[in-house]
Amino acid sequence: MLFCTYRPITAFLATLLAWLTAFQALAQIDVTYPTNRMVVQRDNNNQATVQVAGSFSQGIDRVEARVVARAAGQGTSTDWASIQVNPINGQFNGNLVIKGGWYQLEVRGLRNGQVVGTDVVERFGVGEVFAILGHSNAQGSSCYIDGVDYCPTREGASDDRVTIVPLHTDTPDGAATFYQYELTADTRYLPGLAFEKLLQYNGPSPFSKVAWLWGRMGDVLTQRINVPVLIYNAGFGGSNMEHVYKSAYDIPFEHGFIRYDLRMPYVNLRNLMNLYVPSTGLRAVLIHHGENDRGNPTDLIVTHHYGVIDKTRQEFNQPNLGFIVALSSFVYGPFDNVRQAQSQVINRANYNTYQGPDIDQITSREDRPDGLHFSPAGQAKAGEIWANAITDDILRRIQPILPQAQPMASIACAPTGNQLVLTQPDGYEYAWSNGSTDRSQTVGAGTYSARLRNPQKRIVFPPAVTVPAEVRPATPSISLSGSETFCKTGSVTLTSNYNGANLWNTGATTQSITIPSAGTYTLKARNPVYGCLSDATTRTVSAGGTDLALSLQASRRTPAVGDTVTFFLTIRNEGGCDAGNVTVQNRLPANLAFVSSSNMTAANGIVSGTVANLPAGNSIVRRYVARLTAAGNYVNAAELTATSGPDPDSQPNSGTGDGQDDAASTQVRTLSSEAAGNFNSPNPNQTPLPAVQSNQPTPDANKADLSLVIQASRSTVKVGQPVTFTLTVRNRGGQTATNITIRDELPAGLQFSSSASGMTANGTVVTGSIAQLGAGQEASLSFVANVTGGSTLVNAAQISAAGQPDPDSQPGNGTTNGEDDTAQVSLRVNGASSGGRLAATESSTQPATSPKPSASVQHRFMGQKPNK
Repeated sequence: MLFCTYRPITAFLATLLAWLTAFQALAQIDVTYPTNRMVVQRDNNNQATVQVAGSFSQGIDRVEARVVARAAGQGTSTDWASIQVNPINGQFNGNLVIKGGWYQLEVRGLRNGQVVGTDVVERFGVGEVFAILGHSNAQGSSCYIDGVDYCPTREGASDDRVTIVPLHTDTPDGAATFYQYELTADTRYLPGLAFEKLLQYNGPSPFSKVAWLWGRMGDVLTQRINVPVLIYNAGFGGSNMEHVYKSAYDIPFEHGFIRYDLRMPYVNLRNLMNLYVPSTGLRAVLIHHGENDRGNPTDLIVTHHYGVIDKTRQEFNQPNLGFIVALSSFVYGPFDNVRQAQSQVINRANYNTYQGPDIDQITSREDRPDGLHFSPAGQAKAGEIWANAITDDILRRIQPILPQAQPMASIACAPTGNQLVLTQPDGYEYAWSNGSTDRSQTVGAGTYSARLRNPQKRIVFPPAVTVPAEVRPATPSISLSGSETFCKTGSVTLTSNYNGANLWNTGATTQSITIPSAGTYTLKARNPVYGCLSDATTRTVSAGGTDLALSLQASRRTPAVGDTVTFFLTIRNEGGCDAGNVTVQNRLPANLAFVSSSNMTAANGIVSGTVANLPAGNSIVRRYVARLTAAGNYVNAAELTATSGPDPDSQPNSGTGDGQDDAASTQVRTLSSEAAGNFNSPNPNQTPLPAVQSNQPTPDANKADLSLVIQASRSTVKVGQPVTFTLTVRNRGGQTATNITIRDELPAGLQFSSSASGMTANGTVVTGSIAQLGAGQEASLSFVANVTGGSTLVNAAQISAAGQPDPDSQPGNGTTNGEDDTAQVSLRVNGASSGGRLAATESSTQPATSPKPSASVQHRFMGQKPNK
């Protein structure tokens, strides 16, 4: 048996390709698949469906691609075509149908029709892919005679379109890596999808160190068929078909340097079929064996060929895989037993085996200096006849293995920092470009790729993922326009400084929002590609002052026991700012049972309601129905317990007995109340309030200070009933007051009847006098009037004359000026229409311009002005 030596060269595998590079220049669009100089197998219609994938770092809504022939006549350029619409998570992936040729592949990302990023693969081919199986005349070999090598390798290909996955064994690192492959046959020590032009000393993976005859074959074949050619070389010097056969079927054999335990030499063919063919496809296996088979009989050589062919097809589920077999047996002459075996394999019917070149035609000592191996001239001849043997007819007849689509990694935002979590599909072994073997890893800026191996040892190369420097935006800031406090809807706008996607706690995603109410607003910036959120920032907008008032009215004042009464709570916004988040609470007196409500709830005897927003100058009504379960007098009281802003004249949740206008009460009396008890709303939350600074002057010992109070003997009357009005004058000054006159102008519905204290009437004007009233004293006058009609009667009176000036009021200047020498009292006429006082629609707002309903059904003191 003839053993062949490798030409000793200082070489090594290059640290590989882009997929092993963790940090590349980052771009808005980065095409990571196909890789530069990659060639994929065309189909028999001279085209391929090509997967185009990569990464993007700026928001895009469409990815387009095209190919441009690198030279005239070397391909069919295409127009821009959409390969994916609305890609997400920083990756795009689509297909482009490309005719056979040698191209520049161009990709661009668009947003709203505008190009925002581009990238190119400088060289990419759709053409023919071949795998070589053979001995030293296939792998490349030296031939030393008298210490001189007469068989150095030829230079590589001259045509740019002849491509390989290179083994850079001419460098120390590359040689060391390849040595590890020779020791283990592990594909981890072979390059991935890193392609180069075939040069003199970058031999084709997985087992050739030099160009040998294949550069010349590639040149001639490429120029004839006018498409690029990709070559893999599994040749093993010193082997024959028997070694390939036995290693394929795990049949032990002895050899001086071929390691059966690694399943050499068949493992090289297995490895390229597992490692590269799924990505690039394959047209055929070129068998260049024979010289080392000359010691075996013809039938055994045939058996070995059939066994290797069948095993390859079966192992890779490719029953139609084509084999092109050279006639090659020459060792100082041809061997018929070998040639007959090769011819029998070639001519087997329907076996998808085809005749390659007749290598035995190369016979001269010039071409074969040692009687076997090729000189550079012999290599050129062998390359040319190999190229000519791969005829157009053979290419048409062989059904190729087409490239498979590669799976995609998935991407998610890491919990913190400018990092992403990259996760490969399940069910594989993982070898990342940064050394990780985990399925997922958390990474920062850089380009990350992996080779994945399934349980059947098939290897795929998911398109690399390029991670930009920033995937999580910096914490944004919020600026405010308008008032520093929320007053009315539209008065405050918050704006993010992040000119991208924003996420507010309101759910808005715009850069600016007009806030609906006071409160704390949270903002995060969102990366438009990956969706990663920044840390949160907040801005609190306090509520502007609102002036809220509450009134409480009952639909019936004198129901029977067991009857229901509807209570109306009217909340008015009397201030200049909108009010939001207002809560009203009504604690029910004993024996007043809640029945129903469409906009309030009840629990533990407390009826509650809320208002989300109440515009300035508007009112809103909440109502509920309750039932009286016992006879008696009921005083039902309510208050506002929560508001969104400060109120100038009241304090929420301070109780219902503090006289503030955010509390109100109403009285209901059953018909039999004379023999019953009194039931009042509980007031457990009454809080002491700071003393109210009086707006009354300090009593002066040298002045009189008169005030007036009016009381009615009943608050609810019927037409025809008499009512007694008592008018009480008080002197808070230090001087005796004299010649005091009181004037009461009766409203329509009241008619003067009589007076026991000397008051007289002139039409509707009732007057009375007090001659003298000492300091600190009070005196009362009274009269009786009959009810003649109306619904709600308001009787007002004033001090119309006095013998001395008053420090805080002026006699006779009217009853509506709020001075303490005026007073009024309201009466409700039973059986009369409400006159519109309770007409506010439930859950609606209306301007608070109508007269306020009375906060008390008994009387109102005007002796002290409200401190507003």
